[in-house]
Amino acid sequence: MYNLFWSSETAVIVVLGLPTLLYLVAASRKKTPPIQYLSETIANYSLFNSLYSIFLSMALVTLLINFYTVQDDTRKESEAMISMARLLNGLSDAQGLKTRLVAYAKAVVEYDLPALKEGRMSPQASDAFDALWNAAYKVALTAKNEEAIHHLVLEDLSDMTKCRLTRRIKATENLHPMIFSLIVVGYYVMLIKTWLTRVPNRKTQLAFELPMFVMILLVITAIIDLNTPFVGIVNIDVSAFDFALQRVTALSGQPRP
Repeated sequence: MYNLFWSSETAVIVVLGLPTLLYLVAASRKKTPPIQYLSETIANYSLFNSLYSIFLSMALVTLLINFYTVQDDTRKESEAMISMARLLNGLSDAQGLKTRLVAYAKAVVEYDLPALKEGRMSPQASDAFDALWNAAYKVALTAKNEEAIHHLVLEDLSDMTKCRLTRRIKATENLHPMIFSLIVVGYYVMLIKTWLTRVPNRKTQLAFELPMFVMILLVITAIIDLNTPFVGIVNIDVSAFDFALQRVTALSGQPRP
């Protein structure tokens, strides 16, 4: 199955990792010529590194905020499912709606969660959610207090709609492609500047270069990981949907999955 994180990470290894290896091989074989105006060159290099680090930090913080927003909405959606299941027990004509709610919760677990690893939403869960809304409109209210309960049910459905929209938008590409282009270009510029500021002592140069390359590549990996919040090394805990399915099924009086 297509995995959004590993496909992105493979692209990074090819686009950034291979040039880094080529640089290290070339730098180890070619003698370092004397550098004129070394202090000015190093000062410019340090300034660029500082700006590039700030840029990476801003991207990382933006994605962390996005990650926790999606995580919070995932929790809210599962809570809305359970809340709706409890409210439906207060309606006399809600058996069809209960069945649709269980079907939707099951579709999320069986279809939506695997699809999110590919950065998309499943059509099966979307159809089940449409059917859930249609069933909510058809509920016959037989008492005054049922109108208030039905209003709360619609509010839960509205919350679920908002959370689904968040999942759809945030499942992939939370940073503009131009940002990733700037990250790649900035890394190449850093390689060039590292080449221009080499020193004759190769061991000293390696001690300076390798930790820097590793750290920057790890930060870029973290950015890619957070850009795909539902798959990767760090991903959103979706066990709340499994729990919601169990509770919704139990509250509707159906056998547990």
